Amino acid sequence: MNGEPDAHAAALEQLIDREEVLEICYWYQGEGFGETFTAGVLAPFLHCSPSAIETALDALTRLGCLGPVAGQAAAYRLTRSGRQQGGRLFADSFADLQKSAHGECAAGCCDGDDHSACGDDCALH
Repeated sequence: MNGEPDAHAAALEQLIDREEVLEICYWYQGEGFGETFTAGVLAPFLHCSPSAIETALDALTRLGCLGPVAGQAAAYRLTRSGRQQGGRLFADSFADLQKSAHGECAAGCCDGDDHSACGDDCALH
Protein backbone atom coordinates (compact mmCIF):
# COMPACT_ATOMS: atom_id res chain seq x y z
CA MET A 1 0.00 0.00 0.00
CA ASN A 2 1.44 3.37 -0.98
CA GLY A 3 -0.32 5.60 1.55
CA GLU A 4 -2.62 7.27 -0.99
CA PRO A 5 -5.84 6.50 0.90
CA ASP A 6 -4.39 8.26 3.93
CA ALA A 7 -3.42 11.27 1.80
CA HIS A 8 -6.91 11.42 0.28
CA ALA A 9 -8.53 11.15 3.69
CA ALA A 10 -6.31 13.93 5.03
CA ALA A 11 -7.13 16.17 2.07
CA LEU A 12 -10.85 15.55 2.53
CA GLU A 13 -10.56 16.29 6.25
CA GLN A 14 -8.81 19.60 5.49
CA LEU A 15 -11.56 20.56 3.04
CA ILE A 16 -14.23 19.77 5.62
CA ASP A 17 -12.34 21.78 8.26
CA ARG A 18 -12.01 24.77 5.86
CA GLU A 19 -15.72 24.75 5.08
CA GLU A 20 -16.69 24.44 8.74
CA VAL A 21 -14.35 27.27 9.74
CA LEU A 22 -15.66 29.55 6.98
CA GLU A 23 -19.26 28.75 7.90
CA ILE A 24 -18.60 29.48 11.58
CA CYS A 25 -16.87 32.78 10.70
CA TYR A 26 -19.96 33.80 8.71
CA TRP A 27 -22.29 32.76 11.53
CA TYR A 28 -20.12 34.39 14.22
CA GLN A 29 -20.12 37.72 12.40
CA GLY A 30 -23.83 37.48 11.61
CA GLU A 31 -24.66 36.94 15.26
CA GLY A 32 -22.80 40.13 16.14
CA PHE A 33 -20.06 38.41 18.14
CA GLY A 34 -17.33 40.24 16.26
CA GLU A 35 -15.63 40.80 12.95
CA THR A 36 -12.24 39.32 13.87
CA PHE A 37 -11.52 35.60 14.05
CA THR A 38 -8.73 33.61 15.67
CA ALA A 39 -8.37 29.89 16.25
CA GLY A 40 -9.06 30.47 19.95
CA VAL A 41 -12.27 32.39 19.30
CA LEU A 42 -13.59 29.74 16.89
CA ALA A 43 -12.49 26.60 18.78
CA PRO A 44 -15.56 26.34 21.07
CA PHE A 45 -17.82 26.14 18.00
CA LEU A 46 -15.88 23.53 16.03
CA HIS A 47 -15.10 19.84 16.31
CA CYS A 48 -11.48 20.03 15.21
CA SER A 49 -8.17 20.71 16.90
CA PRO A 50 -6.77 24.24 17.28
CA SER A 51 -3.98 23.34 14.86
CA ALA A 52 -6.56 22.20 12.27
CA ILE A 53 -8.39 25.50 12.75
CA GLU A 54 -5.15 27.44 12.24
CA THR A 55 -4.41 25.40 9.10
CA ALA A 56 -7.92 26.14 7.81
CA LEU A 57 -7.59 29.87 8.57
CA ASP A 58 -4.28 29.99 6.67
CA ALA A 59 -5.77 28.09 3.72
CA LEU A 60 -8.84 30.35 3.64
CA THR A 61 -6.52 33.37 3.60
CA ARG A 62 -4.61 31.93 0.62
CA LEU A 63 -7.95 31.32 -1.13
CA GLY A 64 -9.01 34.94 -0.56
CA CYS A 65 -11.89 34.16 1.80
CA LEU A 66 -10.18 35.76 4.79
CA GLY A 67 -7.79 38.65 5.15
CA PRO A 68 -5.31 39.28 7.94
CA VAL A 69 -6.09 41.95 10.52
CA ALA A 70 -3.32 44.54 10.66
CA GLY A 71 -1.60 44.72 14.03
CA GLN A 72 -3.13 41.48 15.35
CA ALA A 73 -1.16 38.27 15.05
CA ALA A 74 -3.13 35.29 13.68
CA ALA A 75 -6.35 37.32 13.42
CA TYR A 76 -8.53 37.35 10.32
CA ARG A 77 -11.57 39.05 8.77
CA LEU A 78 -13.99 37.82 6.13
CA THR A 79 -13.44 39.23 2.67
CA ARG A 80 -16.37 39.91 0.36
CA SER A 81 -15.76 36.56 -1.33
CA GLY A 82 -15.50 34.82 2.04
CA ARG A 83 -18.76 36.35 3.21
CA GLN A 84 -20.52 35.14 0.06
CA GLN A 85 -19.06 31.63 0.23
CA GLY A 86 -19.67 31.39 3.97
CA GLY A 87 -23.25 32.53 3.42
CA ARG A 88 -23.80 29.82 0.83
CA LEU A 89 -22.36 27.16 3.13
CA PHE A 90 -24.50 28.40 6.01
CA ALA A 91 -27.63 28.50 3.86
CA ASP A 92 -26.97 24.97 2.59
CA SER A 93 -26.39 23.62 6.10
CA PHE A 94 -29.48 25.19 7.61
CA ALA A 95 -31.82 25.39 4.62
CA ASP A 96 -34.48 23.31 6.34
CA LEU A 97 -34.31 25.39 9.51
CA GLN A 98 -34.17 28.84 7.95
CA LYS A 99 -36.99 30.71 6.36
CA SER A 100 -36.01 34.01 4.83
CA ALA A 101 -38.05 37.10 5.45
CA HIS A 102 -39.68 38.90 2.58
CA GLY A 103 -36.98 40.46 0.42
CA GLU A 104 -34.08 38.52 1.98
CA CYS A 105 -31.79 36.26 0.04
CA ALA A 106 -32.22 32.70 1.24
CA ALA A 107 -29.24 31.47 -0.79
CA GLY A 108 -26.80 33.73 1.08
CA CYS A 109 -25.38 35.11 -2.14
CA CYS A 110 -26.57 38.72 -1.97
CA ASP A 111 -24.93 41.66 -0.32
CA GLY A 112 -27.68 44.05 0.67
CA ASP A 113 -29.91 45.06 -2.23
CA ASP A 114 -27.34 44.18 -4.90
CA HIS A 115 -28.49 40.96 -6.55
CA SER A 116 -26.29 41.27 -9.65
CA ALA A 117 -23.93 38.50 -8.49
CA CYS A 118 -26.67 36.12 -7.39
CA GLY A 119 -26.66 32.49 -8.36
CA ASP A 120 -29.50 30.43 -9.68
CA ASP A 121 -30.65 29.57 -6.15
CA CYS A 122 -31.57 33.18 -5.42
CA ALA A 123 -35.24 34.01 -5.88
CA LEU A 124 -34.48 37.74 -5.82
CA HIS A 125 -32.73 38.04 -9.19
